[in-house]
Order: sequence, then C-alpha cells, then structure tokens
Amino acid sequence: MGKGKRKQKNGIQGEQGAGPEVCLPTPEFAARNALEKVKTDQGGHTLRVRDKRPIDKYHRLYRIDLDRGIGEQYRRGINEEQFRAADRIACNYERSFPKLSVPMDSVRVQSTINVALYPVESIMQAIHTHTRVMKELSRLSQDIIEEICCKESNLIDYEQSKGWRKGYGMIRLREALEELAEAFKALSKANSQKH
Repeated sequence: MGKGKRKQKNGIQGEQGAGPEVCLPTPEFAARNALEKVKTDQGGHTLRVRDKRPIDKYHRLYRIDLDRGIGEQYRRGINEEQFRAADRIACNYERSFPKLSVPMDSVRVQSTINVALYPVESIMQAIHTHTRVMKELSRLSQDIIEEICCKESNLIDYEQSKGWRKGYGMIRLREALEELAEAFKALSKANSQKH
C-alpha cells in the first residue's frame, strides 16, 4: 500500500512493477517520432522509437546483442561500419530523387556546389556517386543493396523471393555491406588523390 501512495505522490501513473525511473517522452519528441509499445525481457512494457528503415532495425538488433555480451558470430543485424555504408548509400539514393514538396530554403546547401544550380547539381552528384559505388560491387550485392537499403524492402520478403533458407539473407546483406564499405573507401581514396 505504501508503494501505491508513493506513485501517486510522485505523479507517476504507470503499470504495476514500473519504478520511479519511468520517463515519458516530451510531447514534441512524440510528435516528431513514431513510438511503439514493446514488451521487455522482464515482462514490462516500454516505448521505443519505431525504426524508419530496415537498416535501422538491423543495426539496433546488433547493438542490443552487443550490449548483452553475445559473441560477434552470434549477433543479429549489421555492425557499425556496415550500417554507416548502408546509411550513406540510402541517403545518397534518396537525394537523387528530389522531393518537390520540400521548400528550398530548408534544404542544406554544400558550399562547394553552385547555389544557382543546386537542385540539378545535387541530383547529378548523387547519381554519379551511386553509379560509381555500385559499379564496384558484384551483381548479387548490387541487387540486395538496391532492394534493402535503397528501396527499403523487407529482408524476409527478399529471402523468400530468392528462395533462400531463413537467415541467409542477413548473411548475404552483411557480405554486400562489407563490399559497399570497401567501395566507399576506394571512392574516398580516389577523390583525395584527385585534389
């Protein structure tokens, strides 16, 4: 009975078993991010930001397994370097398709690009980077990166469409992202040698 009174005094209204450390997001954060209620390992519930892209989910799974102390070969998802490569190609792909509904004053302009040519120049640079990097990958790696990272398809659906056994899609995605990370390193090295 004493615990119930303490909860009311502190103004925390939560589920049974929720301690005083319950922290709800601000209304501004909740308005910007889609939150989902998930069940924790201890049986309680918590709010989590919904993953916007499949690669976000795969990286989150890797981080969870890392925090739990699971060995590298048994971790789910993609590691930090693979995630950075996937995020870079996804952002580059998105940049190559301009959103006409976004006001131009809110778009960040790089100082190396002529502002008068910004939309066209930015699109052309994104397409050029995308084709240069994808050219360095094997055909199977190009296909899986295009579907999962760029088009944001579900990995399980991709596995089923290829007729692969369960779990093989993640293995292939990791290998493709390793190739992609190497391709980005080679591109950066080539660009630095030009200048």
